[in-house]
Amino acid sequence: MKIDTIQTIGSGIIRPEGVMALDDGTLWTADARGCCAQVAPDGRTTFFGDLGGVPNGICVDTHGRCIVANIGNGQVQALRPDGRHEVLLTHADGRRMRAPNFPFVDQRGRLWVSNSTERENLESALWDPTPDGCVVCIADGVARIVADGIYFANGLTLDRNETHLYVAQTMRRNILRYSIGDDGRLGPAEVFGPDPLAEAGIPDGIAFDEGDNLWITFPRWNAVGFLTPAGELRMVLEDPAHRVLQRPANICFGGPRRKTAFIGSLDGTTIPFFPVPYPGMRLVHQKR
Repeated sequence: MKIDTIQTIGSGIIRPEGVMALDDGTLWTADARGCCAQVAPDGRTTFFGDLGGVPNGICVDTHGRCIVANIGNGQVQALRPDGRHEVLLTHADGRRMRAPNFPFVDQRGRLWVSNSTERENLESALWDPTPDGCVVCIADGVARIVADGIYFANGLTLDRNETHLYVAQTMRRNILRYSIGDDGRLGPAEVFGPDPLAEAGIPDGIAFDEGDNLWITFPRWNAVGFLTPAGELRMVLEDPAHRVLQRPANICFGGPRRKTAFIGSLDGTTIPFFPVPYPGMRLVHQKR
C-alpha cells in the first residue's frame, strides 16, 4: 500500500497511543494529558476525563466504558463518556502493577491487561530489558497474574475462538502465544511467527482480523504489517520519512463491516486510517 493513499482524521491529540472504533463511527483515543479524545466521523475532536498519568492502550467494555491502561500512574481505569472514572486495578497477587500497557475484554467478560515492567523508571526497561513483564486477568472481581517473565509485555489480544492469548514481547521482538484453559489458566508460552519478527522493528500493538491475520504495529520501524495464520510476516505500510505514520503503536478496526484500520501512535496528533482486505475481529463492544 502506498503511503500517500493513507488518510487521517481528528486533530490536536497528544500521544494517541490507544485507539478504539465504535459502531456509530466515533473513535476514542488515549491522550497524554491524562484524558481521552473523542473523534466524531466528521473529524471534530473533543476531550473527556481527568485520569492523570499517561493513558496508553484502551478498549471498550460491554457497558460502554473506555478501559484505560494508564502507564503513567500504574492504574487500570474505567472511564465513562460523562468523564467519571473508577480504578479497576493497581495490584495483582500482592504485586504492584507499575506499567499497565494494554487492556482487552473478552466475550466472557474477563479483562486481560499487560504490565510492561515492574520498574518505576519505564525507560530503563527499554534500554536494559529484563523479564519482569506480566499479564493479569481480572475475572469475577479477582486479579491474577496468569503469565510472567515477559520482556516488556505490550499489546495483547485473544483469537476469535478465545482459545489462545497473544502478547507482543517487545524487547525480544516476537509474539508470544499461550493456550487458555477452561479455568482461565494459561499453558506455557510459545513463539508465534518469526523469532525475531524483524531486525528493523519491535512489535507494539496487535489485533486480529477475521481472516485470522494478526496485525502488528512497529513504532521503531514506522511500519504496519501482519502475521498470516501460518506465521508468515507480511508488511503493509512502511513510512521511513514519517510522512503519515508517527511511530504507530496500536491498531483497531471499524467503519462499515469493520474493514477500516485505524492507527494509534506515540508521536501523532491525528489518526491515520486505511482499508483492509478482511474485516477486523469483532470486539465485545461492536455489534455490527
